[in-house]
Amino acid sequence: MKQKYLLIDISNSFTKIAVATGGKIGRVTKIATPQLTPQLFNRLKASLAVISSVVPEASRILATSLPCPPLWVDHRVPGGVRVLYPNPRTIGADRLANAAAAVKLGKLPALVVDFGTAVTFDVIDAKGNYLGGIIAPGLPIAAKALHERTALLPLTKIQKITSSVGKSTEEAIRIGLLLGAVGLVREAVTRITIETFQGKKPYVIATGGDAELVARLSVQKGDAKGNALIDLVDPLLTLRGLLEIAEKNG
Repeated sequence: MKQKYLLIDISNSFTKIAVATGGKIGRVTKIATPQLTPQLFNRLKASLAVISSVVPEASRILATSLPCPPLWVDHRVPGGVRVLYPNPRTIGADRLANAAAAVKLGKLPALVVDFGTAVTFDVIDAKGNYLGGIIAPGLPIAAKALHERTALLPLTKIQKITSSVGKSTEEAIRIGLLLGAVGLVREAVTRITIETFQGKKPYVIATGGDAELVARLSVQKGDAKGNALIDLVDPLLTLRGLLEIAEKNG
C-alpha cells in the first residue's frame, strides 16, 4: 500500500498544504498564514504529516489539529543533507527542506534562492553538505518599507516590468525592486562561485513567489543557454524537500 504524506510548508506570508502519494505531490492549497485554522485539516488523511514552519503561532495551531502523527523538520531530522553549520538549530526548517530537494535533484554544487518574505540563499556543496547562506529582505517587505518610511511613495505590488526606466512612481518602484533582486542574485552567485567553489558555478534553483519574475529578468541579451544565471525555477521546491524528508523518515 502506498504511503500518504501530508506536506505542510508554513512561511510568514503563506502556507502551502498538499498530500503526496507514491512519490507524487497532489493538489496544493495555498492560504495566507494568518488565516490558518484547524478546520483546514478535518478531511485530510495521511500516515504522516511533515511540516516546515517558521511561524511559532501557526505551529501551535497545527499541534492540536493534525489528522496524523507530525514530523517537525529541523536539523536533527534526516533529509539526505549533512549540515555543516556552527549552530544548526538556527536554520529555518524551510531552508533545510529546500536543501533536501536540491540534493535529491542531484545537480551539485547548488545554490537555492527562495523569494519569500525574506530572500534566502542556501549553499550546498558537491557532497550534499549544507554550508550556510545569505538572508536579505524580500521584495514585498522592501515595497512596504518604502511606503511606510516615506511620505509620498505608494504601497506597490510586485508585477512584471517591460522597461528599465519607469514612467510612473509605481513602475519606478517595481523596476528598482526587481532589478535590485537580479543584482543581488548575480552578485551572490559570482562571489559564491569564486569564494566557495573555486570558479565552478553552482546549479542555481529559484523558488518562492517572485522567482519567475526575477529569473526572466536575469537573462541578458546575448547570453548563451549554458550561461543562465538561474538554472531552474520550481515553485514546489520546499514541498519536494518535505516529501524527500517524509520518504526518508516514513
